[in-house]
Amino acid sequence: KHQKESNISIYEDLKNLFGFDSIAKRFECFDNSHMMGQANVGAMMVWDNDNFTKEDYRLYNLEQKDEYAQMRELITRRVEKFKENPPPDMWVIDGGLTLLKLANDICQSVGVNLDMVAISKEKIDAKAHRAKGSAKDILYTLNDRFRLEPSDKRLHFCQRLRDEAHRLAINFHKKQKRKEDKQISLLSIDGIG
Repeated sequence: KHQKESNISIYEDLKNLFGFDSIAKRFECFDNSHMMGQANVGAMMVWDNDNFTKEDYRLYNLEQKDEYAQMRELITRRVEKFKENPPPDMWVIDGGLTLLKLANDICQSVGVNLDMVAISKEKIDAKAHRAKGSAKDILYTLNDRFRLEPSDKRLHFCQRLRDEAHRLAINFHKKQKRKEDKQISLLSIDGIG
């Protein structure tokens, strides 16, 4: 009961923080992963009914090589499925304002208005700072930027969604990379290629 009340509170807090018109309860979060242009993948995580909804997760093999183009491909493929699988209440995009604007433009192009935020990692010495409990991630809406305290529960909620999408994308990337590496090593054996 306490967890459910806490989740209802966080949804209201997010609505008020970002200035959105409605309370979001179903979230989708996107991330992509690759290693020097190999095993390019994307992942969509879903949060609904106060928990991760793993049966609604989606994994994507991507053709594009750079992060911006990969996110465009990922978001476009998701938008194309809106008729079969309606949009959620809110999107959380792993990346900064540029990727948020990209996602918004894609939604607008099909006439869908969707609340969305982006979360980007604080950069210290050109490296992402991800220390548990002290990461000063930045949240973006189309109109504003939010630097919340590392202890802020609204930031923690967005980080939790982002981290799950990140975990999903990384694990799928590793699986695809192993598959690609195995094919390459088999081709180098005499008589197999």
